[in-house]
Amino acid sequence: MPISMRCLVTGLLALGCASTALAQRAATEGAASAISDAVQGGTNPYRAPSAATQDPEEAARAKCEELREQYNATSKKRSYHSSGPGTQTAQGRTIPKIERDKTRKQLQQAYRDNCT
Repeated sequence: MPISMRCLVTGLLALGCASTALAQRAATEGAASAISDAVQGGTNPYRAPSAATQDPEEAARAKCEELREQYNATSKKRSYHSSGPGTQTAQGRTIPKIERDKTRKQLQQAYRDNCT
């Protein structure tokens, strides 16, 4: 009986190794055949973005045009805004803090830096 038990264990062990090897090969063959079918059929699951990429020169030109439009849309007159709480004088009067609006100057500088 010890010999037949040894043969039984050896046989089960060999069967277990063979079944795992076959299972691994089947999964690999399935993936390989799916790739092969896709290549032969000419299909590609990757879809390119629908938006066309712009030429860098064209993108820079569009940015400059946008900056110019923003600059022309701002008022040419000086404008001021309150920058915070006012300052109180020794006589008790409150003098508001105001600053000149710098958006027009910033747009002009951005246009010079990027477009000239």
